This record gives sequence, C-alpha cells and structure tokens, in this order.
Amino acid sequence: MGDLFRDAVVALERAGHKLCVLHGYEDYPEHIRSDIDAISEDATEIPRILSGHNEVAVVQVIHTQPTAALWCVLCRWCGDTPVFVRLHVFRGDYRINGRVFFRGEEFLENCRPFKFFRVPPPALEFAAYLVKKAAKSSLDEVQGRRLSELYSEDPEGCRGYLARLLPEAEARLVAEAAQSGSWEVVRGRLRDLYHEMKGKVDSKQPLRVLRYRLDDHLKRLRRGIQPPGLMVAFLGVDGAGKSTVMARVERDLAPAFWSTKRYHGRALYSPLRWTKRVRSQRQLRQQEVQRAATNPHAMLPQRNPHSKPSRGLALSLVKLAIWWADYTFLGYTADIYPSLRRSTLVLIDRYYQDLLVDPKRHRYGGPWWLARFVGQFYPRPHVLVLLDAPAEVLHSRKREVPLEETARQREAYLKLVRKLPNSHVVDASKPVHEVVSEIEQIVLDYLAARTARRLKS
Repeated sequence: MGDLFRDAVVALERAGHKLCVLHGYEDYPEHIRSDIDAISEDATEIPRILSGHNEVAVVQVIHTQPTAALWCVLCRWCGDTPVFVRLHVFRGDYRINGRVFFRGEEFLENCRPFKFFRVPPPALEFAAYLVKKAAKSSLDEVQGRRLSELYSEDPEGCRGYLARLLPEAEARLVAEAAQSGSWEVVRGRLRDLYHEMKGKVDSKQPLRVLRYRLDDHLKRLRRGIQPPGLMVAFLGVDGAGKSTVMARVERDLAPAFWSTKRYHGRALYSPLRWTKRVRSQRQLRQQEVQRAATNPHAMLPQRNPHSKPSRGLALSLVKLAIWWADYTFLGYTADIYPSLRRSTLVLIDRYYQDLLVDPKRHRYGGPWWLARFVGQFYPRPHVLVLLDAPAEVLHSRKREVPLEETARQREAYLKLVRKLPNSHVVDASKPVHEVVSEIEQIVLDYLAARTARRLKS
C-alpha cells in the first residue's frame, strides 16, 4: 500500500501536479489506516494523470458531499491479492457544506516537504483539522492530542486562524484547550463552534455559498443517475462454492467501495416472505453458508430441492408475478438501487436465471418461454459470474440431486450465460484463492473501464 501511494505521488509530481496531504500522515507510508485526505489545485486531473501510469489503476472516482472532494480508489496487484489506496482530495478549495473555509492556494503555496510528499504548515493544518472535527461533531483523545501538538509548533499562527474562524470568546476557549491539552469543554461545544464558523463564512460570501450548495446537489443527482456501486450476481450448480467465494471477494474488494452487502436469492426481506417457514429456512441456509466459509468442500447436510411438486399453471403464473414485483420494487428499487448510489458492492448468491435452469427447485409449473420473457424485465447485474466445474466434482461436493441432474443443470447454465452481457465463466475446480483472484480481476477490470468511460479518459 505504501509503495502504491509513493508511486502515485511521484507520478503526480512528474506531471507538475501539486498535492498536499492534510493530516494523519505521521506514519505514512508504512501505516495507511484509512482514506488519505489531501488537497490539490485541480483534483479532477488526478485520474487522468494516474490512468496513464502502468502500475496504478484508477478503479473508482466519486464526487463526495458534504466535502467538495473526489474520492479516488487506486489499485495494484500484489501477487494474487489487490491492494488499494483511497485518496480523498478536495477540489481546489477546502470546502465543506458549500462553504470555503480556506483557499487551495493557502495550502499549495505554503506546504512543506515531509518524506516524499507535502504537508501544510502547522497552523494551517491545525485550523483545517479543527474545522473538520467541528463539522463532524467528533473529537477523540488522539485527535485532541494532535491538535495540541500542532498548536505548540506555532501558537501565534494558530491564534491568528482561530480569530479568523471564531468570535473572540470561542477562539480563546479553543486556544486554552490546545495549550493545556484538555479538550473536554471544547468537545461538548463542537456543534456551537461549527455554527459560529459557518456564520463567519456566510457573512462574507452568501452568494458563493448558495452556488456551491447548488453544485453539491447537482453532483448528488449525477451520482443517482450513474451510481458508483456495483451489483455482482453469482450463479452455479450446488457445490460450486458460491458462498465461500462471495465471502472472500467481499472482504478483498471492500476497500474499493463505501460499504458491502450480500444477499441470497432475491434482495430485501420483504413482507411477502415474513413467515415462520421462510425464516426457519433462511436460518438453515445461513448455517450452511457459515459451514461452507469454514470448509468450502465440506459435505453439508443433504436436502432434496426437488422434494415438493411443482405448482399448477394458475398458481405458477401468480407466483411469477409476485416474484417480479417483490424483487423489482421491494428489492431493487427500495434497497439495492439506494445502496448502489452510496457506492455499495452488492453480491447476490443466485439470480433470476436459476428459475430458468432449475424450475423444479422453485416449483414453477408455467411455460418456460414466459419465465424467460419476464426475466427480460428484471434489473440486470453489472457483472454475472458463473462458477463452473465438471459435474463429477460438483456432485462430490453436494449430493442434493442425482449426478445426471447436476450435469444437466451445468450444461443449461453454460448455454444460458454465454448469451448474457457482462457474463463470465470461472473454473471453480481450481483452488479457492485462484478462483477468488480471477473473479476480483474481472470485477476490478470492469470498474476501471467504467470509471475511464465516465471520465472520458
């Protein structure tokens, strides 16, 4: 991770692009625990510059609010595992909630070298860090200690920034806390202090605040039109190892997103499935998933998914309509799409194609052509992964159906998936770490290509 950050900074320096790391850099590059907060003269140029660097892949770029910043995720492969660095770079000025507290030039013209990158002068870092913690209404012991350290390096400069940000009484209160190292009183008044800071800015630049707030709303709207999240569906015959692979993919790719979610089958525990029977089945399924995560090739308790007869034609058609409404409205519209807007990696174990391959499992007794037609109106995942292996291997892992049925399902999956866009067949007979690595490469390649397309780079 440290080498990736170093190479990114060197690439930016060679392109003549100034970058100033704002805070939390004391242990860089050996220990990078979270996002790297920075400011640059034009953050939108960073993806373009780094995209031309062979060893740095830009897989995510998101305009963030309430800070007017770009959240850039850089990636590099270390063996079979992806490594990420997340840059949170202010776009020109230090702007929060539409208010410019510091101009970008204040950082970039006065920054000082630290190791291989640049950092602000102590007084400016103190002021910017104080604004950030006041905006979040959060200040723990470690952060208070850091503010006191910065204050001790330049007390006069820090008092000058406090006078610029706060009324005299509040500025004196913060200065006393910084000097003594006791932040309890300030910690209890962070909301009031931030209110005073906003008032000072609003009185000097009311029209600019309005314009910036409008810009933030437009960026949020654009994020709704082009959600930065990703939906990946996993298909495969029982025994392919979907649960194990999904758990590892979720863990490895989590740094490239703001959050992650996993579903089994249809998304969202909607009112249509709030029954005791379904809850008990879900609990058994979760137990199987936990066992599979521990030992992907373990023999799980056997059950026959074809033990119950298919429903009649009328009931099958009603059920098909209910499934579509359940997933499209209660699942995707109400749950998955809002998650995608918030940059969530959504992983789904099984998808609508399972009904087409194995209608008996779902007790569907209607015409196949109608089920396929309805499937055209389901929200499509961004990436579809079929975990495939020889039928004998799959059947040896899970013997819920006869070998002949396992072979039939496998061929049906292969035939169906080859016709679908953004679908990939991965050999699940290989060692788990190789399967996971191949899938992660597929997902990250898709992310990088989508990011480049959106940025027109």
